[in-house]
Amino acid sequence: MADHVKLAQNHVATCYRTPLSPFRLHFSADNDDRRLLQPIAPPEPSFETRNPAMSRREKIESMLADDPTDNFLRYSLAMELRSEGANQKSLDLFEALMKDTPPFVQAFFMSAQLLVDIDEVDRARTHLRDGIDQAREQGDAHAAAEMSELLATLGEMGEL
Repeated sequence: MADHVKLAQNHVATCYRTPLSPFRLHFSADNDDRRLLQPIAPPEPSFETRNPAMSRREKIESMLADDPTDNFLRYSLAMELRSEGANQKSLDLFEALMKDTPPFVQAFFMSAQLLVDIDEVDRARTHLRDGIDQAREQGDAHAAAEMSELLATLGEMGEL
């Protein structure tokens, strides 16, 4: 009897899923040298396939209704509103995230970018400076560096 079969017999009813196959191989002491292939149940439908007619914003809002404190969903909604051109609503959400405890660091950077886009450069600088401080406090060197780079670029536009 092959070594792999003996090993399988020692581990009754262990399962192994091959990396490229939608089948699960079941080994047990009862099936001797045979391998039984059974298809794996299809995955649960994703949120997108259950609600194909909803826009991304509507999907995010629907998920937020279930968990209104989810910062990533709130951030995603702010980003979606920004892409739709609802700048003030987007800024309001970013600023709410910036006031949370702890502040959501990415909101500082994205709000600053939005403020630059709508020609509120001084306000963008303030958001960036506050964001850099928060990023450093939270140990997020990458975010601090990104915001510092944008702040330096805005400095080239001249301080008012």
